[in-house]
This record gives sequence, C-alpha cells and structure tokens, in this order.
Amino acid sequence: MTATAAPHSARAVVAALREGAPASPELVNSYYGLCIPFYREFLGDHWHTGFYESDGAIGPRDQLRMEALVAQSAGITADDRVLDVGCGVGGPACHVARLTGARVRGLTPNQAQLEIARAGAAHRGLAERVRFDLGEASQLPYPGGSFDVVLFFESACHFPDRARFFREAWRVLRPGGRLAGEDWVQCEQAPQPLRSQWAARIGRSWAIPALGSIAEYASQMTQAGFRVELARDMREEMPLLRGFVTRAADRDAIGAEMRNTPDPIRQLVMQGLMELGEAAAQGAFTVGRFLATKPQEA
Repeated sequence: MTATAAPHSARAVVAALREGAPASPELVNSYYGLCIPFYREFLGDHWHTGFYESDGAIGPRDQLRMEALVAQSAGITADDRVLDVGCGVGGPACHVARLTGARVRGLTPNQAQLEIARAGAAHRGLAERVRFDLGEASQLPYPGGSFDVVLFFESACHFPDRARFFREAWRVLRPGGRLAGEDWVQCEQAPQPLRSQWAARIGRSWAIPALGSIAEYASQMTQAGFRVELARDMREEMPLLRGFVTRAADRDAIGAEMRNTPDPIRQLVMQGLMELGEAAAQGAFTVGRFLATKPQEA
C-alpha cells in the first residue's frame, strides 16, 4: 500500500488498522464507508456519545440530549447559519435544524455518507433548510465569514490536522461566531504510560490518527484566534460511564458476538466498544465538551 492509496475491502482495512498503519484520510474514509451499516445499527443516524441521565434506559434520547446541549451552549437561533463538520449521515444536522430553526450545512468527506444524509434530510422534510456537501475539514469549501456557528460531534478526533481545522473554522465564522462541540479525548489525570497505551489501542480500533486531550484542543483553539469559553471533561456533567461497556455481563455478551460474527468490520467495532469501556473505567479516556468564540473585532 502506498502513502496515498488505501485498502477498500473490509479485511484489508481491518488488517491495516490492526497492524498500526497510520490513520490517513484515505484509510479513515475507507473505514467509515464500510462501517455505516453497523454504526446505524448501534447508533441510528446520531454517531456520538449521549448525554446520560443517572438512571433509566440508555437509548437514542441520550444522543438527542447531547446535540441539544451543544446547540444551546452555542446559542443557536433561527437566524443563524450553522456548519456541522464531519456530519456523518446527517442526524445531528437535521436535529439541530429542527430544534432551533437554523439553516444548517453538513460536511463529510465520504460519498456514501453524503448520499444517505441528503436522502435523510429530504425524508424529514428538511431539504430546504439542511444541505450537505462533500469536503475536508482541513480545507472547508466555503468563503470566509459564511457561518455564525461551527459544530463538531466526535468528528475532530478523526481529522488528520485538528489545528488546521480550528484555523479553518475561525476563517469561515463571522466575527462573534461560535465553535461548539464534543469529542473523544485522553484523560489528562491518568498516568502518561496508561494514556499512551489506550490512545494507541483506541486509535487502531476506531481509525483515529492521534487521540488528543482537552488542554490540547483548548490550546489549538486559542492559537487559531478563538477565545475559549468552555473546555470541560464531561465526567463533571453526567455519569459518562453509563454510555460505555463497563459491566461484566455486557462485556461477556459483546465478546460472544465477536467470536460468532464472520464480519471483520463488525468484529473491529465490537473490539473497539470493549476497549473504550475498559479505557474509560481505568480513567484513561473521556469525552470533552467545548465552546469558543471568534472575537467581534477579528
């Protein structure tokens, strides 16, 4: 495999990730094209962690609650133009549009995701207010000052150059615009060897080039020109572990499914769920939530 080529078959993609191949944009794109059926089975059209309550069943409402929290933090109104970068199959973009009345654009580098997202917006009767484009986070295909809000829901961890994404978000936001989102991160309180071990394992299972930290995200936002308003470990806001595979019975069930499925992508996703749960339980992995603003004088 060359530096610019990427495997396309499920077995080749899984082999490349497990062998520690760099999670290049091409490899990440191949992975996300292949895992669409499994992500939709597990998460519907909302591919991110939920905002969990202290009791009750875990389900789709948790993802919707997270999207509402991020949208509320950004103060999105019906007058705003919103960009969701790394939009997946469009569930969050459609929900934010319906929730706030805003006009939303979603951006994905994956053609299969793009087609599903556009069909989903049309099915929901939102095609006039929610549009989807093909493009890269490191080179947003929009003029400067095009948006009031830029969102990300667990997509930035997959970007090959997050610092460049934050600079691009700054560019496409108008003065006074907001950058808001949540993402998978290393837990800064954990010992460095434990953090590094789990960051590498999670990266191989989920096609993540480099798992960052809350402090790193905040620093990169600041360097891009933003004023960081919020950079918070979500364990401070909710019982985060409820959303991950930490119970012995759940781990046993997933282990059995891994052994019984012949599909290599499904096996990789199952393995990844187990690793996230173990890393979170050991305090090496968490979810960060962020809000930053572009100064009015910028």
